[in-house]
Amino acid sequence: MYAVSAHGAAGDYVQTYDAMRRRNAETAYNRHVQYNGENQQKVAELEELLTGKKEPEILQQERQDFQQLSAGQMKQIVMPLGKTLEETIAGWRNVRAEAISGPAPTTADYLLAATASAKIMRTEAQISLHNKAQTEIEEAVAHDEAEAAKMASMELPSDLDREVQIMQKRYEQAISSYSFHALMKQKGFEIDRPSFYKIA
Repeated sequence: MYAVSAHGAAGDYVQTYDAMRRRNAETAYNRHVQYNGENQQKVAELEELLTGKKEPEILQQERQDFQQLSAGQMKQIVMPLGKTLEETIAGWRNVRAEAISGPAPTTADYLLAATASAKIMRTEAQISLHNKAQTEIEEAVAHDEAEAAKMASMELPSDLDREVQIMQKRYEQAISSYSFHALMKQKGFEIDRPSFYKIA
């Protein structure tokens, strides 16, 4: 009777163990499918951005901002993107001038002009940061070249001077070693302990 109940308990344990393994495997599979699906979606979006099939969300948002004006007015503005930052600034200046050039500018026109001014300032800040970084790089290169020229123009010591320097270093090492050994002999070749050991 005892053997039958033990066999039944072992069978329940095996079934529980198998059920747990199946549940863990299903959970792991579902997580893998979800993770892999999200990654594949991101990879597809990046490929579209790189191949030019899709515009970045920032550009889409800016275009929507330009098209949606107050009081239901719609104004079609093409974003000025030049080959260089200076061309882009010139394009934004044209947009700003056209927005305010009308006989009676509306709130939407002023909003467009303000946006263009903000874009101009942001682009000018990018140019100034780029110029500052370029200047720092050029200064670092010039400094490195000056150091290299200085090292190249230094005179190497003669053989006699080199021998004197080597002898002087050996003499200093010998004095240091002798001083250390003499101090150790005075203390009885014991290691110095901190002062709180001496108090206790």
